[in-house]
Amino acid sequence: MALSRRTGERPELYLGLGILGTAVFGYGAQIASLVLRGGPSGGTEVTVTMVALTFFGKLLHDAGVTSVLLFVLTVFRRNETGPRILFGLAVASLWIGMVGLGSTGGYRDLLHQNAFWWMEYGVIWTYPLWGACESFLYYRRMRKRARLGLADPLVANRFLLWGLASVGTLTAVWLTSWPMLLADPAAAARYGTFDFLATAAVGIATVTVYSLAFLPPAWYRRWLADEQPAGEPEAA
Repeated sequence: MALSRRTGERPELYLGLGILGTAVFGYGAQIASLVLRGGPSGGTEVTVTMVALTFFGKLLHDAGVTSVLLFVLTVFRRNETGPRILFGLAVASLWIGMVGLGSTGGYRDLLHQNAFWWMEYGVIWTYPLWGACESFLYYRRMRKRARLGLADPLVANRFLLWGLASVGTLTAVWLTSWPMLLADPAAAARYGTFDFLATAAVGIATVTVYSLAFLPPAWYRRWLADEQPAGEPEAA
């Protein structure tokens, strides 16, 4: 977001808002609600505060998902009709699912699963795939250009890092979500500690990758420069 403020460009803003909305404030509010409830299956009386935290958490999280999708569309497929339609369908499914789930009691009962639940989570479980695929494909093209001295190796590597970060996000989402598909809440609770630790590890790795993309240290820049094949011109 600081980079967007300096350059006046929108993609950095979209990605920054996406990370804040999903990983920071969105999940933060939902985790707070989960802690107050005593877990997904409850154990305490559901209060207005718990429901409000769930609502605002979902609101901020889905706004973050929308921002990430907007980042991918703007960077890779800005003027293409097909991707625009895909973006519209994904965002519509996400928000219709979120609103519909709340109107049918999904914010009070976290185990409540209906068609609206599937509409929302169908997007949440898959949205990082788009960014990962686009980033890896563009990295392949940029890597060839860098070998010819037509692209900066640091910029080419940034697409690889974006792809890896998207894979990290996808892995974290799946780790936290798959127990919800189990019919028995008690069975899901047995995997709680593993999921927390695994998600934390993936989160740390993802943050590290993003830091290398936006704030590459000197040693990382030197390493990428040394990877430039000898005898080929350096990027301008």
